[in-house]
Amino acid sequence: MRAALTALLFLTHALCAAQLSEADTLRWQYKVSATGNWLRGNIEQFTLLGTGEVAHVRTHWGVKSALSYQYGTFFYRQTLGEGIWRNFLYFEPKAPLYPYAMVWYQRSHQRGIEHRLQAGPGMTYVLLRKGGQLFKVSVTGTYETTTFRTASYRDLPDLNTTVIETWRATGRIYGEHRLLGGSLKLQYELWVQPSITDADNLRAHAEAALSVPLKKGFALRQAINWSYESVVQRPNSYEDLLWTFGLSYQHP
Repeated sequence: MRAALTALLFLTHALCAAQLSEADTLRWQYKVSATGNWLRGNIEQFTLLGTGEVAHVRTHWGVKSALSYQYGTFFYRQTLGEGIWRNFLYFEPKAPLYPYAMVWYQRSHQRGIEHRLQAGPGMTYVLLRKGGQLFKVSVTGTYETTTFRTASYRDLPDLNTTVIETWRATGRIYGEHRLLGGSLKLQYELWVQPSITDADNLRAHAEAALSVPLKKGFALRQAINWSYESVVQRPNSYEDLLWTFGLSYQHP
């Protein structure tokens, strides 16, 4: 089962394999990364983490699809399972200022999220795009609907529905930088998603990754991810922190 799941994950990333990267002047971009471990004996634990991206950019438009997945068990009981699929359609992506449309789908076992869908338009402004350096900011307005597993929420006794719908405004910064003559690559992303209609409904996310390029598109990669949600199932924590090490592949 685990071998089949691993193979399926890699195949999915290769096929469907977010914002545009520093290579957004190229027609096609691909990127995959994966880490995992399997411990058996006194403790049984299995963890699989993977990401995949594919982008196609033309002169006046571009598309990008990015998938990340986490799966884990502890003594054969599932404790980790989350998939996030982000899709973007860009207009005039080579301009300093360009609009886009976003559709985002998420499921999360550990967060108790059966389905989460949000969609809406946005705008990106590129502050720096030169010599392997990229820095940009974006703003997105979305409508979101989330279906939770139960109506039991932490510190929200008056909330008694499993379906929560809201409008959100998202502010985001993204950067890529080549360091030490290209021997290191730093990527980072930070976004905040407050609800427009509910001041107590807030999400935030920050991540950073450092890669050491090897040969033919491969790189050693370590990343740290932090996320926060103010509306969570009881007894879940508001924050999650994940640190990973692994191998990535990018083309071109």
